[in-house]
Amino acid sequence: MTSSSRADGALVVLGRNGTGSWVERRALVDRLCTETRATVVLLTGPAGAGKTTVAKQWAAAESRPHQHLPLAAHLDDPAVLADAVVTVLEAVGPPEPLARALVTGQEPTFSSVVLPGLAALMASRATPYVLVLDDVHLLRHADCVRLVRTLADAVPSGSALALLSRGSAPSWLARLRAEQRVLELASDALAFDADEVEALLASLGVGLAPAERDWLLQRTEGWAVALYLEALALRQPGSFVPRQGAARAAHDPSLMRDYIEAEILDSLPGDTRDFLLRTAILDDLDPASCDALLDRTDSAAVLDGLRRATPLVTLVDADRWSYRYHHLLRDTLNAILVTSSAASALADLRGRAARMYASRGDVDAAVRHSSRSGDVDATADLIWPQVVASLTTGMPDRLARWLEDLPPSDVTANPWLSQAAAWSALQAADQDLMQRWILRSESHAGRGWRARVSTEPYAASLATLEAIVGQVELRDAADLCVDAMTGLRPDDPLRSAAAFIGAVCLTLLRDPDAVPLLLEAEGLARALDVPLVEADALSWRGVLSVLGGDVVEGTRLIFEASSLIADHELVRLATSAHCITAQALAHALRQDHDRAAIALATSRRLTLAAEGIAPWFHVCGRLVQARAALILGDGALARLLLTEARSAMTPDLARSAAQEMIEAAEEVLSSTAARGGSMAPLTAAEVRVLQFLPSHLTFPQIGEHLFLSGNTVKTHALSIYRKLGVASRHDAVTSAQVLGLVEAPMRA
Repeated sequence: MTSSSRADGALVVLGRNGTGSWVERRALVDRLCTETRATVVLLTGPAGAGKTTVAKQWAAAESRPHQHLPLAAHLDDPAVLADAVVTVLEAVGPPEPLARALVTGQEPTFSSVVLPGLAALMASRATPYVLVLDDVHLLRHADCVRLVRTLADAVPSGSALALLSRGSAPSWLARLRAEQRVLELASDALAFDADEVEALLASLGVGLAPAERDWLLQRTEGWAVALYLEALALRQPGSFVPRQGAARAAHDPSLMRDYIEAEILDSLPGDTRDFLLRTAILDDLDPASCDALLDRTDSAAVLDGLRRATPLVTLVDADRWSYRYHHLLRDTLNAILVTSSAASALADLRGRAARMYASRGDVDAAVRHSSRSGDVDATADLIWPQVVASLTTGMPDRLARWLEDLPPSDVTANPWLSQAAAWSALQAADQDLMQRWILRSESHAGRGWRARVSTEPYAASLATLEAIVGQVELRDAADLCVDAMTGLRPDDPLRSAAAFIGAVCLTLLRDPDAVPLLLEAEGLARALDVPLVEADALSWRGVLSVLGGDVVEGTRLIFEASSLIADHELVRLATSAHCITAQALAHALRQDHDRAAIALATSRRLTLAAEGIAPWFHVCGRLVQARAALILGDGALARLLLTEARSAMTPDLARSAAQEMIEAAEEVLSSTAARGGSMAPLTAAEVRVLQFLPSHLTFPQIGEHLFLSGNTVKTHALSIYRKLGVASRHDAVTSAQVLGLVEAPMRA
């Protein structure tokens, strides 16, 4: 069992030496160990029913490795949950670095890539294992529920997925139940019996007559935490078991809170109680974190004392001295905190926690605490420096998730958050939302902001954004980028992007300053650790060398860029389309037809996904793709790509070197003997529809994503089947994945 396992304090009891021991749940554990046919185990019951402790005892009693994933509210996000599942599965099998780079909650990738990939990852673990998902009831997002269902369907024989929940059994378990693959243990199975109650009372030093013990068992219905708290109360001088009167309803959370406050918190010294209240905001507790949060040096002793004083505080990792508060204790502490005099200090505590996590490099935790502190400016200071990293890594949902956790009014009111939202919309290819946030950012920048690009970081970053999305013509974009390189801080990674975009614009303007600026972009990207921009600069240099006749140097530069894309797992980013396009050309020039065809299909798919990037990106990308298609002898695809390039041309580009590039490609097409490949090329609309075919979505649902009618989607799908030479959706997906037209699931 991993060190992240969480003890259920309701079942942990203390001996006289203060060390933890368990009330043995032998019957339950024996059943779990012998029911090996079950690939899904469901433990359901109220808070404090003992689900987690039963899971711990199960892990200790058998040889299969158990991986315990405690769920929390911030994991109720498809991408975050998928990433956490990959992490725990890596502990029972080989690491899967590419899998994490592919994780996203965005459709169609979530349905067509992430879910099948997680299923493959579950099935590929060579050693039988048990994956425990604790507090499944906290998952409310529909895609998170689908993710759990996918895991349940994919568990290999001999392994098990254990779901611990306060809720009832999900309806989708019906099929697995019919296949006799489910073992269900509900509240009645988890309830203590008379012998277990006797063991609990004895461990706490409480002696009761059999009749009193039986009455206590009846009163609590065998509910573990209620038994424990009742036993604590009976330890007090003068206490007794009442023999009449209505029993209080078991499983009542308010009763538990009252008990915890009266029987545990009220008995603690004021300083210790205050320690509990103020550290309850932390997910995992260790002495260093508590010291930093509370500006003290004795947290190790306080935590150890609490562990000895109550089983609701447990040591979960002896190596790191990491502790955890039972969720009933944490809920009680948080309820007290927001209604007491300490509530006024809550915002300050959140801010201190944010700064602590930021100093450790845990930006996600820092942003989470800072956003809850209400300090919008501090939250913006955390998010903005991470924008470039979020856009140029395989974590496409990270920036969007941070912004979604903030009130929209905060994002609108803060200039840096507004601009971050514009970058996030660009990443999501949401042009309308991007334009809205750009306008808001311009409002924050104020009138005449373009005149301040070389002196003001905010104006400089906004100028870079507008150059990337093509808000201005090539000459203005080049000038804005050059000025932005001066206006941005020396260590701002956006400087490399500004240099690259400026160099591309100067290239198309036939300006001799393009090459020096391109080399500067490459050097800045390397120095500022922006591998995607470094790869972009290398690829652009490579393409220019090939078009200039130096094929050897050009392909060398392109493959150097390819290594960066592979090493940093950036192949799935839409913004990598430029690099993958160059790869297709280089492979074609080397007569490596299979790799060239796959790179060509992949680059076309990524180009279509990169909506919102400047017109030159779409025109030049298709021109290079058409060149690769011509070398491969696919004249039909080359003709289609040139038609698409023509449709993306603007008057500004028509006056640039892009016009010469398209004319040269058309001349080659007209003089070549190529008459097309083995299949008719898919149109841009068909490629977009094709991305959704591996998903669970119906044609009408796909249409909702693409703003098309269900009948139009069906028409495109039938055309795709015909062009791929297949007769079904499944066969079309299989063929398209082989060709690179559809992103394949995460590899296992």
